[in-house]
Amino acid sequence: MSSVGRLNLSFNRLQGKLDKRYARWPATAFDGNLNLCGSPLQSCKDIKSPSGESGLSESPVVIISAISTTIAIMLLLLGAALFFKHRREAFRRASELDSAYSSSSSQAQRRPLFENGRHDFRWIDIMEATNNLSEEFIVGSGGSGTIYRAELFSGETVAIKRIARKDDPFLDKSFAREIKTLGRIRHRHLVRLLGYCSNKRAGSNLLIYEYMENGSVWDWLYKQPFMNDNKKKILDWDARLKIAVGLAQGLEYLHHDCVPKILHRDVKSGNLLLDAKMEAHLGDFGLAKPLTDNHDSLNTDSNLWFAGSYGYIAPEYAYSLKATDKSDVYSMVIVLLELVSGRMPTDGRFGVDMDMVRWVESHMDMQTSHDLIDPLLQPLLPNEETAIFQVLEIALRCTKTAPAERPSSREASLLLVHLLNDTTLHSDKMSPDPYL
Repeated sequence: MSSVGRLNLSFNRLQGKLDKRYARWPATAFDGNLNLCGSPLQSCKDIKSPSGESGLSESPVVIISAISTTIAIMLLLLGAALFFKHRREAFRRASELDSAYSSSSSQAQRRPLFENGRHDFRWIDIMEATNNLSEEFIVGSGGSGTIYRAELFSGETVAIKRIARKDDPFLDKSFAREIKTLGRIRHRHLVRLLGYCSNKRAGSNLLIYEYMENGSVWDWLYKQPFMNDNKKKILDWDARLKIAVGLAQGLEYLHHDCVPKILHRDVKSGNLLLDAKMEAHLGDFGLAKPLTDNHDSLNTDSNLWFAGSYGYIAPEYAYSLKATDKSDVYSMVIVLLELVSGRMPTDGRFGVDMDMVRWVESHMDMQTSHDLIDPLLQPLLPNEETAIFQVLEIALRCTKTAPAERPSSREASLLLVHLLNDTTLHSDKMSPDPYL
């Protein structure tokens, strides 16, 4: 023990208060340890910190290190929290796209997104196929975007709908709405959505559809396409009646076979497209809305956006902004009247304070109904002329001022199918079953 008493701890940078057991040690054993205090050294109260305050001071390096470590940990935790929040939000948005329902007329079912298509289109492939969405590939425009024709490397021809983002929440909603609406539903008279892709840097969202090579009904009625021999192509009455039936069956599916039912809200001849076989397909679902259960109309804040095209809008929607399936029926019938008359719903020849429906009503009342028929359809066979007037009668029923007095899209569809089967000049009849 005597040897321990002679231990010299000088100049070891020791700090703190000495234990009482060292009180009998000589002070010289602790020379050079400026931060030591207590017997046999000076009292701890006599030691001054660098700031001049009494008491022991912490090493500046230790303090800075502790603060830096704390800040680094806090930043790491904050970054992790933001990362997981972003992932949850992205997952939530993706889940919303996967939450739409569709059904057959017999049993409701949940259908995966793009069950019958694909959604692995790459942005670079589409840019190469359209020369970076060059104007030369434009084939039309819809309510929320421009339509391009693209022949992909695989040889497949598709239609590309470009929706410019421009920080417009309405356009982003339109993009998501078309994916949710068309991604699951499947019907022979609805345009099929094949997939989608988005590029934030380019500021564009793209929807990829099956290509309708014969354009829109509007094109055929008013742009007057030409054949190779420069003869004007026209839609004969048989083709027009089949188009009317296809449109009615497409709406019937949306209104009666989807859960919840879907309102299109922009039915018009420009949104009715024709494939290679001249079959009608209703497209442009950028304004479509699912109708929630136990509600007869869309009466929500989101419905305050005015939807539809001038000349096709049901009168009750124009002043109430409450869309119903009967509003779609009204718009559908305006297309039927276009098919019969060959006139636009905004034709100036209707006269002042006269719309297309009133124009038809006035001619029917004055027994001048032959003036309602498109001259390009002449001459008509007797059974064709009879069918045209039956279509006009159906149309007037579907444009009643009171929506409750209008037939449903299902009733209108059945009437038109029955009419087609009675008047068709072909041996094959239109099937009432539209699911293919």
